[in-house]
Amino acid sequence: MFQWIKNMKQSSVARALTLFLPLNQGISPRSDYVSLAREGFTRNSVVFACIKEISEAAAGVSWILYERSREGGLREIVDHPLLRLLEKPNPLQGKFEFIETTMAYLYLSGNAFIECVGAGDRQAGGAKPRELYALRPDRVQVIPHPVNLIDGYEYRVGGESVRFPRDRVLHLKLFNPLDDWYGLSPVQVAALAIDKMNGGDKWNAALLHNSAVPSGALVAKERLSESQFDRLKAEMREQVQGIKNAREPLLLEQDLEWKELGMSPRDMDWVEGLKLSAQQIAQVYNMPTELIGLQPATYQNRREARKALYTEVVCPALNRFRDALNTWLTPRFGKELYLDFDKDRIEALSEDQDALWNRAGASPFLTLNEKRRMVGFDDLPGGDTLETPRPARPRGRNRRTPRAADNGGAPAR
Repeated sequence: MFQWIKNMKQSSVARALTLFLPLNQGISPRSDYVSLAREGFTRNSVVFACIKEISEAAAGVSWILYERSREGGLREIVDHPLLRLLEKPNPLQGKFEFIETTMAYLYLSGNAFIECVGAGDRQAGGAKPRELYALRPDRVQVIPHPVNLIDGYEYRVGGESVRFPRDRVLHLKLFNPLDDWYGLSPVQVAALAIDKMNGGDKWNAALLHNSAVPSGALVAKERLSESQFDRLKAEMREQVQGIKNAREPLLLEQDLEWKELGMSPRDMDWVEGLKLSAQQIAQVYNMPTELIGLQPATYQNRREARKALYTEVVCPALNRFRDALNTWLTPRFGKELYLDFDKDRIEALSEDQDALWNRAGASPFLTLNEKRRMVGFDDLPGGDTLETPRPARPRGRNRRTPRAADNGGAPAR
């Protein structure tokens, strides 16, 4: 297996973490993934939009493979089996859909699991992978180990279970201060705001479907008979309730009087409440509100919001993904390989990249190699010498006083 695994230092706290856990049994996550997915992603438009923006933006970024030289520089590799694996991770998905699924799982549940399938033995985690699969987080359980902290992973679906060694599964997780094994879901953090927003939508829908007006009661001065009561209730359902009967006049007979019981939408101010809940959800995902329709967007502020999305959300997420791949996947293809995403090809950050190039080119106190490092290029031989600018030649006639020998020993006139 990998040399870094053989020489890995044993953690002194691994024994304490696994002391009271059953051996060879998976640890279930504390959050309910099905509830998070149903209430958060499938029934809340803001959570859906946030995860969709992050995952699709991350999936659209290009990747570059480098090879380290003996001098420490990086040389780009255009064609390699690792790049082909990322372009076609498995027979069912391409690169875009694979990364989109992985990032969506990560920002929905706080965890993302990737399984690699080797070239020969499908159970051999050390073979060069031929396929990569994104596993549904709620079906994967971490199996603890008293010394190495994690012994492997167990995948359960339909009453069947499969166990994977630790090196065959990549576990991406968001920081969780209360769990040593699983990441914290952003949906769980925004659960209260999601419940309020979903409740407001349901209340509004029920208001439209039931009566389209605030609920109330018909008050009679005299007691109605059973037949009168049933007839009045049926007429109310047919003539008043429903969206098509919204604001229809109510005809009352005898001494009936309409008395409003429920609070009006103005009193509940549910519109402002929905906006606040939506902004709280966007705050949890650090999502610019202009991109998901919570604020009016012009071309300029939408462009700035797109830049903020990549700078503050997508690039940190890709940094996490890149470091994990370089630890788990890249060494299987070669020790000197380094995988990175191409930040220069992100259109939203093109202005920042142009500004960086201009700053590097306009810095006379930097050497050529220092300028190349600023923009992400390797060093060149002889590029560590600072170029000394040549003095400018004075304009006009040369007024240098000639030497005495130039004028026969006589002073110049």
